[in-house]
Amino acid sequence: MMLLRSLALLALVSMTTVSCDMFTMKGPFKPYDKKSVLPQDFLYTKYTPLNAWLDTPINVQILDVPLRDVFALPCLRGLEYRIVSLPKVHPRITMSHMAMTRRQLLWALAHDHQLRMTAVFGENGQASHIDIRNL
Repeated sequence: MMLLRSLALLALVSMTTVSCDMFTMKGPFKPYDKKSVLPQDFLYTKYTPLNAWLDTPINVQILDVPLRDVFALPCLRGLEYRIVSLPKVHPRITMSHMAMTRRQLLWALAHDHQLRMTAVFGENGQASHIDIRNL
């Protein structure tokens, strides 16, 4: 008898939740999240073209590449990087992510390897390069 009551209660609960929107997928969904785990001020700029470039999702496939060489990979091409200083131990980077923004990739590198990255602008107001320094 107890088993029948439990089954009846389960059936009643499932029938009442079918009509609610709790399990309805609402879109549009993007394969990346622009606001995921990033400080608000990381490479912050009011220069729209740089923001658009940084917030473009890319596929990241980095396999055993020295940190110094990561900035020349296709996923980060399109902007100049000036390395002022890096950690004394040169780590090798391995990452694989689908649809990660360039800003997220640069933040992951900066955070994991204690780097400071700063956007530097030229006299014409356009982005000149990203300055990279060891903390």
